[in-house]
Amino acid sequence: QDGGMQENIYFSYSEATNAASSGESVVKVTTLDQIMYPLILKRVGMFKPTAATPIEVKNAIASSSTTSYKLVPSAAALTDAKNTGTTLKEGDIPLFSIARLAFAGSGGQPQVPLFLERADGVISYTRLGKSDEAVVRTTSLLDVLDSMERGTRPAVGQLEFYGNAEDVLKADEMSSSQ
Repeated sequence: QDGGMQENIYFSYSEATNAASSGESVVKVTTLDQIMYPLILKRVGMFKPTAATPIEVKNAIASSSTTSYKLVPSAAALTDAKNTGTTLKEGDIPLFSIARLAFAGSGGQPQVPLFLERADGVISYTRLGKSDEAVVRTTSLLDVLDSMERGTRPAVGQLEFYGNAEDVLKADEMSSSQ
């Protein structure tokens, strides 16, 4: 890759810590909106750093010409994608939605969850007291972004990404201590 470095951005905390333990890497936490356009898609003009942007992200943006960044889905998400026949492009992340599952969002608008792992969607569906089997639909992060940009995805403002519950709790803990 032009002599540059490649950095992995993990969606699983435990997999990130395992990868970091074998080298000099450090596990940090950020949000997808902070990294997707400037680092993954290399569209720096579509993202304006703010005071809330972590210094590591700002530094990564500054050095992004010599470093490439790759999203790494969890092993569970990759297995789920394989089991559902979902084809992913290099560096793409599978997403799972559950038919007839929505949460109450701000202003009374329904919020349609896109789960990073199939099991989280099925658990959410079951917790709502649904007795029938959850109908799982699959897509990918790059497909969702493409349809958002082209304006072909209806109700785009109602989509919400949901990570694995344990990973979200750990990210919240890490964000609080930074």
